[in-house]
Amino acid sequence: GRQREASASVIAARAAELAVPLFRMGREWQVKPMPGGFRYDSDLLGIDLPAPALVGAHQIDNAATAVACIERLRAAQFRIDDAAVRKGLASVDWPARLQKLTRGPLVDALPPAGELWLDGGHNEDCGIVLARQAAEWAKEPAALPLYVIFGMLTTKDASGFLRPLGRYARTARAVPIEGHAAYTPQEACARAAEVGLDCLPANDVGAALEDLLATQPAPMRILICGSLYLAGDVLARNG
Repeated sequence: GRQREASASVIAARAAELAVPLFRMGREWQVKPMPGGFRYDSDLLGIDLPAPALVGAHQIDNAATAVACIERLRAAQFRIDDAAVRKGLASVDWPARLQKLTRGPLVDALPPAGELWLDGGHNEDCGIVLARQAAEWAKEPAALPLYVIFGMLTTKDASGFLRPLGRYARTARAVPIEGHAAYTPQEACARAAEVGLDCLPANDVGAALEDLLATQPAPMRILICGSLYLAGDVLARNG
């Protein structure tokens, strides 16, 4: 019994040594969007930083979270200076996170002034974030109409994901995701109909793109979304 108690005491002491205090956004550290960037503040660090080279207001929170991690790494004696942080924010590249595709055969198929965007978001929170960006796009002078091409795994709530986007997209095309347990295009269209989003099935992204270009007025903004698997297929197809 005494040996067991001693072992438990050693384990408890070791766990206490390894324990890391909580370092939470809105409590131990704060972020405030600023023109051209954001302000990060904690008890030990206050710094103005440029916005990350990523589209979407939500990326400010993501960038600030990275800075919070860097602050804790500095406390553990990692050498990461402010210049490296600024360089990282300015040069960050995150494929399929509101990525504007600027080259490749899918882009070449677009009419002049058309835009093709790719995002791997696949849950309700991602749908909300994409809808916020769609709202920003809608404020642009001569805003391009938004169309959605999507495919989703059956483990995801397609209706929940599409509901926020449905307020901004004119119509959608649903595609399969080969090799994965995904909604069929017909099933995906049924989920879109549940939230009032007009949708037609397509055999793949290329066919969906061709259909939109043939039936909708140009120029347009097309967002491909709903799955990281689909995003990977698009990046591979587009070269």
